Amino acid sequence: MRIRLVVIIIMILPLYINAQSFNPSKIQFTPRHPFGIGDEKPPQLVQLPAMKPLSTLTQIEKAQAKLAREEQKLIKLARMAWDLEDDLKKEQEQLKTLENDPDTSNDPDHQKRIEKLKQQIAKSQDKVNESKAEVKSESKKVEDLEKAIEEAKYTRYGE
Repeated sequence: MRIRLVVIIIMILPLYINAQSFNPSKIQFTPRHPFGIGDEKPPQLVQLPAMKPLSTLTQIEKAQAKLAREEQKLIKLARMAWDLEDDLKKEQEQLKTLENDPDTSNDPDHQKRIEKLKQQIAKSQDKVNESKAEVKSESKKVEDLEKAIEEAKYTRYGE
């Protein structure tokens, strides 16, 4: 048994030594065409255009990027305003049904619920007015940016 172990170690030892001294940079791969056409270069990778860093963007490109951000903000504000208007309409319909309901008119808490709903409608109306004002001011910003970009297209910088 010992003899077999020694023989196996002696057989594996040269492989282990070669593996330790292996250097892949020394191997030279020369592809050869089977028909004798040699010295072919491997195909080159396609170079894709690189993105410009933000610092080298022109003023017009910076303004266009800012315009895109402002437009996204305007869209978000407009959606919020529409949602608030929808909520206000639902509350107003709820108030109408509450006022016209003859079954609950004898209930003592009926008038309190109506007053509470009217106060909630007034708050909702204030929120809608504020959101409309924000949308209006944001749309004014967007228009100003669009005008500035148009003017910048006809202006030379660096003169």
